[in-house]
Amino acid sequence: MTNERRPRVAMLVANDVRLDSRVQKAAYSAAEAGYDVLLLGYEPSRKGRPSRPAFIGAAQVVRTGLHNKWQIAQWPLKDGGAPSLRLMPFRALSFASSMDYKLRRRIVQRIKEPGTGNGSPKHRAKELLWKAYFRDGDWRRTARHLLWLEASWAALIEEFEPDIVHAHDMHTPGIAVRVAERLAKQGKRRPKVLYDAHEFVAGVSMPEQRRLAYVGLEGEYVREADAVITVSPLLAQWLQERYHLAETPGVVANAPMLHVPGEEPRDAAAGQAEAPSLRRACGLAEGVPLLVYSGAVSPMRGIATMVEGLPELPEVHVAVVRGADTEFTRALEKQAEDLGVRDRLHLVGYVAPHLVPQYLASADIGVIPILHTPNHEVALITKYYEYMHAKLPIVVSDVQAMADFTRDLGNGEVFTAGDAHEYAQAVAKVLADRPAYAARYTDALLAANSWEGQAEALSAVYARLLGRAPEPRTGVRAFGETDGPSA
Repeated sequence: MTNERRPRVAMLVANDVRLDSRVQKAAYSAAEAGYDVLLLGYEPSRKGRPSRPAFIGAAQVVRTGLHNKWQIAQWPLKDGGAPSLRLMPFRALSFASSMDYKLRRRIVQRIKEPGTGNGSPKHRAKELLWKAYFRDGDWRRTARHLLWLEASWAALIEEFEPDIVHAHDMHTPGIAVRVAERLAKQGKRRPKVLYDAHEFVAGVSMPEQRRLAYVGLEGEYVREADAVITVSPLLAQWLQERYHLAETPGVVANAPMLHVPGEEPRDAAAGQAEAPSLRRACGLAEGVPLLVYSGAVSPMRGIATMVEGLPELPEVHVAVVRGADTEFTRALEKQAEDLGVRDRLHLVGYVAPHLVPQYLASADIGVIPILHTPNHEVALITKYYEYMHAKLPIVVSDVQAMADFTRDLGNGEVFTAGDAHEYAQAVAKVLADRPAYAARYTDALLAANSWEGQAEALSAVYARLLGRAPEPRTGVRAFGETDGPSA
């Protein structure tokens, strides 16, 4: 290996990376394992050239907007540290001609994606026209922004000459496969393509036409990938069965880091005062029973069940860790007020992703009350692992993957989704014997369900694809985005 360049991984994700903990950790760990990593993200506000590179550890991060081939041709080749590009005209497909684009843009401006209208006869007619024009599952028409994203990324990927293209989430497997094939046609080694399925696409809640488009996109390209990984064993099984894959996808769960690189271990006495504490954020004394839900809030997350159950749980408080207040959070407050329990519902803010387990640890139980949807059935969501690493017993609704996991571990109780009485009974049962449930969190269990363990699984997939593994980088780089590479 000493005379060879490090193997290169180009990671693709259709978001700005900043709130995607899975992508951040994957990029950081791949670079630590010895790969040169270029992580390409999408930043809607960007115009013109790509962003200046940032770094997560030794992994380089570049963000672009959506651009067509004429805009790309205007990018300077070098600009104060911006990536140098061997710019080539993007080989757009025949239907992406200038005249065709203008016509389609006019059509799209006059019709409405199903599920986005206001229900009026005019809007219903526009939704029917959308369906007639775009057709079910035709991602080339309904998700044309992905072609523009490919136009923005193509030259960067081709100049990087990756050995692996790691396509994160439902938006990028087509881009990864097509760019890999173009590199092969240029006489270069075709990179291996790894599709990382973050969700069960057919079960994601979004407007019907958009969901069908992404299902069509995934179905077209999933078998073109050289390997597939996903986030839970049940989703891996479903993907294999749905797409008749030759092998079951590997599992790389989005678990928290046991130790965040670059953060000094806290002194238990000296660090206690400044450590983030959910209990302190709620203004509650030790000994007051505190339940927590952490993460995205929406009706399908089942949080209303927690509020509805409060009258049956005297003295118990509920904390909802969320972002900005919405119409739904205001509805939760109104629900609590109507039930006479508003003083026991606390809406509190987020902390940095790597601090979440420490933040939640002062609660008594972590709750996952989500309602039944196809995607919820297969998910082992990030908050489950965050609760584990906070050593919180878990009360979860009977969605299949997490309910089975909880029953197997014995770290909590399961209730029927949406049943507030059964939920309250499950909470009371755990509170009555909380130490016994928390005792299931052994060091070995937490290590197996940590990001460190998952990063080893990801590195094993890379090594299998390439038939070799690089020498890991020496030293330790801090985790978190910086303007320059960590030493």
